[in-house]
Amino acid sequence: MILQKGVGEKKRWFYPVSSFILSMGVSTGSTWTIFYPYIQEHFSLDVVATIVLASLFIGIGTMILGPLIAGFIIDKYGPKIPAALSAIFIVSGYLTISRMLNFDSWGEAVPFWYIGSFFVGLGFGLYTGTYSINVSKWFPDKPGTATGLGVAGLNTAPMVYSPIIAFLIRVNGFGKNIFFLFALIAITLLSIAIIFWRSPSHNLTLKLLKKKDNKLLENIPHSTKDYTLPQASKNVYFWLLFICFLCTSFGQMFLFQNASLIILEGLEVSVGRENALTIIVPIFLVVLGFAGLLGGFGWGFIVDKIGGPWKTLPVLYFSSAVLILLFYSGYNHVILIMLLGFLTFLGLQGEPTVHYASISYVFGMRHLGKIMTTLQAFSVGIGISIGPYVGAYIKDITGSYFWAIMLVVGLRIIATIASLVGLVISRKNQIVTAKNLA
Repeated sequence: MILQKGVGEKKRWFYPVSSFILSMGVSTGSTWTIFYPYIQEHFSLDVVATIVLASLFIGIGTMILGPLIAGFIIDKYGPKIPAALSAIFIVSGYLTISRMLNFDSWGEAVPFWYIGSFFVGLGFGLYTGTYSINVSKWFPDKPGTATGLGVAGLNTAPMVYSPIIAFLIRVNGFGKNIFFLFALIAITLLSIAIIFWRSPSHNLTLKLLKKKDNKLLENIPHSTKDYTLPQASKNVYFWLLFICFLCTSFGQMFLFQNASLIILEGLEVSVGRENALTIIVPIFLVVLGFAGLLGGFGWGFIVDKIGGPWKTLPVLYFSSAVLILLFYSGYNHVILIMLLGFLTFLGLQGEPTVHYASISYVFGMRHLGKIMTTLQAFSVGIGISIGPYVGAYIKDITGSYFWAIMLVVGLRIIATIASLVGLVISRKNQIVTAKNLA
């Protein structure tokens, strides 16, 4: 059957490597912050929130509907069908958004902006749900390192797209060609997944690993039990991860989607609006892309080496909270923006990798699609959907991003505490298990 055809066990590294390339090409959300000031100018808007509200529709598609659909399809039929659906929705979304620029009135354009954003988000969610689950299933021994390549690809996108977008806007102005380019790249790269990707048999993958090295399976640090979704939802770890994912995703996507406007707030007086938009913001996004490349893969390697999520998450959350405060305190200076922005997003961009790996470590592999997509849909999905808009709304009301940043930091402290609770429970369970074995 065609759904089972694709690259096999002897070349399993094809999956994380190809996911890096596909993620880099398909992910454009981290560069959309460039567009917001130009949309303001095109439609003569003074407020931010009505533009950033598109992130709500992107978030619903990206982390709620898209991964849920992909998770339930991939467990039964494999990755080809959700990959094909991803291509269809992404292309439809970009073509819909391009029609927005046919209008001079924001009232006429806004349905195309919101509907197109939802379609792009849904397509992207189908892709992220597909690659993260499929790669995790191929690598039960190294889920952090393997999924980290895909996340690194997502985070590298700004390095590729920011200079291209800035160049196209300088030469041709803010126009449809940018969205046509996004659509062409997406459908071309997703064809790789449609043709060559497939899911492994759970038993076949474990047999392969055992044949390769009998000691390898003994060192797999994730759960020895494969939880079903109902079993996982009754476990305290499920709800601790829910709190962690919800609190941190709120701030992560807020910072991504509002990055250009935060920089404008800090630098407009000193360097001028035009220089900030055409020079500083694109360079900043390239710096973030480099940070994401290192963070996405690096934190995956760290979580595998440390031996699970509970030792990694508290360090990751607390350090990022401190760095966000430092970044905002230095956002009036170009050098500090670049340096602190790099360090801040080195951690922020590693969070998706650690989150993906955490679920497989705690709940096993067999029902990973359903558990991962359900947990993330109602935690990361909510945070991603409302974070950018709430932050922008606070800015519109107060006149600055200060209180939005304080909210982001506070939520990360809550996530740090929840992850520390998980660490304490994990250690107690290990002690009990050791005594029972003795």
